[in-house]
Amino acid sequence: MSVARLIWRAISSPSLALTLLGLLVVAAIAGGTLPQSARLSPQELNAWHHAWPMLSLWLERFGLADVYASPGFSALCAALIVNLTAGTAAHAAYLLAWFRGKTPPARSLLLSMLPPALISLPEAGPDGRHSGSWGLLGLPLLHAGVVVIAVAASVHASQRLGAHFELAEGEVLSEAKGKLLAEGGSRLPGEELGFRLRLDALRVEIDGGHLKELQARLSLQEAGGPLRQEILAVNHPLRVGPYQLYLDKTVGQAALFERTLPDGKRRRLLVNFTVPSDEWGQSKPLLRDEVMMFEERPVNFRMALTPGDAPRFRLVAERRGKPVFDGVLAPGEVADLGVYRLKFIGTAPWAGLYLTSDQALKWVFAGFVLALSGFLLHLLFHPRRLRVRRNGDKWLLEAWIMRDDWRFDRQWREWESGR
Repeated sequence: MSVARLIWRAISSPSLALTLLGLLVVAAIAGGTLPQSARLSPQELNAWHHAWPMLSLWLERFGLADVYASPGFSALCAALIVNLTAGTAAHAAYLLAWFRGKTPPARSLLLSMLPPALISLPEAGPDGRHSGSWGLLGLPLLHAGVVVIAVAASVHASQRLGAHFELAEGEVLSEAKGKLLAEGGSRLPGEELGFRLRLDALRVEIDGGHLKELQARLSLQEAGGPLRQEILAVNHPLRVGPYQLYLDKTVGQAALFERTLPDGKRRRLLVNFTVPSDEWGQSKPLLRDEVMMFEERPVNFRMALTPGDAPRFRLVAERRGKPVFDGVLAPGEVADLGVYRLKFIGTAPWAGLYLTSDQALKWVFAGFVLALSGFLLHLLFHPRRLRVRRNGDKWLLEAWIMRDDWRFDRQWREWESGR
């Protein structure tokens, strides 16, 4: 046997297909049960890393923190695509030869006289008569469906979009730059998203320290389309152009500022603080430390926001250990940071949102439809070919059947008993 034929048999081997499918199932179980960075909000991801530092580190090293975007999963899908394509081609070639009667018959029987069911078949020609031909498409369609699913999964892993962002009431999202926080393996769109999204109002209900209801009222305008109002709720995504928009169950309070630059221009600035669900609606100080760059020099900010009816903002800004500002701001008061001035306006609730692209899902669905169609064809239609020829003073009955055609097996035993 030639080397090329050996390689072809190895590539199209059903045993290899079962092994790869088993590994794919293991990968799917791992991706569905282990904590995946693609499914966690930034706050949940930080909490996971702090709670399980060593475990999260080893999961990331072995590519188990984002299974579907890992090189190993892509390689597994590619190997499965090659194997199933080759196996489908080899199986289709065999079925074509089987259908034409070019393979040895599965059964042969000498009959002294034909049973009533075969009287219409005498001298039926070299190819005989066939039935259930649609069943021959079953396995190739099943293989093709799995190939489509694997291809869609590979493309989705390399082209997918998954990004978190935060919007406060009254804030508008129109550009991806500087706002979207992409997950590992995700590709951010260009600066223009193709839509404008504004969070008009946020509704949060807490019961017993747990989030009971979370809804966001949005104003949405897609490119060239009218402005419309939408309600976004947990587990009820919103279609926005080619994207799906979700609430990711993180909420907080934002400190609103008017920033005045040295050239006199004014811009809005928001500093977001996360609020645990059991503290929502309370007036406890919310803390946040951050380093910002001013005139290419780092400035350390220590901030404390006290929300409520009389909000306050405590700010300590230091550069190289020297204070730039240290004070408490009430609404309307100004902090002079030298480079620019900050006017504290008040607070507004914000919500975490998740933007994802699911273009590959329709191909995954099409693959499942193909695979299911192939399975049903294979299950419901039993391809058979019968050929009857004279053999002296008897009839030679030859049959091409599939091994799982138990109905024909029973009929064949009846013909054997009556010969």
